[in-house]
Formats: sequence, C-alpha cells, structure tokens
Amino acid sequence: MKKILLITVGSLAIVGAIAYYTYHSMSKESVAIKETTSENDGGKIIEIKETNVEPIEEEFPTDMTEYAVQNAIHGMSHQKVRADDKWGFIPLTTERVTRLKAVVEANEYEEEGLYLDILNRWSKNDFSQVDQDHNAIWDLQNGTIGKATGILSADEEKAFIEMHFDIE
Repeated sequence: MKKILLITVGSLAIVGAIAYYTYHSMSKESVAIKETTSENDGGKIIEIKETNVEPIEEEFPTDMTEYAVQNAIHGMSHQKVRADDKWGFIPLTTERVTRLKAVVEANEYEEEGLYLDILNRWSKNDFSQVDQDHNAIWDLQNGTIGKATGILSADEEKAFIEMHFDIE
C-alpha cells in the first residue's frame, strides 16, 4: 500500500512539474521592439522594451556571484548570436547592461576585465563581436554544446525575440 501511495505521489509531482514548466515555457510576456540605427556601423539595432518586470535591483542584486554574472551575459548574448543550441534567454536591454556593469564594478571578480569589456561595448550598442563575447563566457563555463558560430541579422534577431515574446 505504501509503495502504491509513493508511486502515485511521485507521479503527481512529476506531472505537476511538467505542467508548470510547459505553461511557463509556452506563455509569453508582452514586449515592444524598438529598432534604431547603430552609430558605429549604421546597422539596424533591435532593442526590447519590457513591461511588468521585476525591479532590476532584484534581478541583478549587488552581491551577484561571478557565475550569475556569467549566466546573465551569456543569456543576453543569445538574442544576437547564431548557435545550434541555446539554453536560457535574458532580453538584452539597456537597463540590464547598465545594471550588470554597476554590479561588476561594485565587486571583485576573477574575470572582471572581460565582463566590463563586453558590457562597455554593449552599452554603446556595439555588438560587432557579440559571438566572440558569447564564446568567451561559454568557454569560462566549460561549454560543450551551443558555441556561437556567427551573429544574427536584425531580421533573424527579431524572429528570435518573437519566438520568446509576444510583440506589442
């Protein structure tokens, strides 16, 4: 009897977890896309404007671990890079880049120089080597699958965003 009860409870927990993750992966937040022109090369820049997000200080607290900083940069880069596999997506917004830069400057991280190089470039809308930025972080995290092989065009980036969000 105990065995049947354990199997039933375990099965319900698994079904509940699958339902939860399916709902959250299928439901999309609404965002607006702003298209601007890069001062660096005249190319099109896609910027996401989010609504109903948690305060940036909660998302990126001052005491972030170095691994969390890496995950944030890595997740944001997915919006702009070509890779066979991408796990995790954090919208690359001006607010996130600015906040993450402040977090890095407030701490002492082993790879602080790399993070600031990337974030300083991104804060100037310079994504000319975002694939290399992605791979530098990917290497630090001992990545084996999902190496960036190039940079998405503005249209490809927009399509990637539309996969993850409802566009207003």
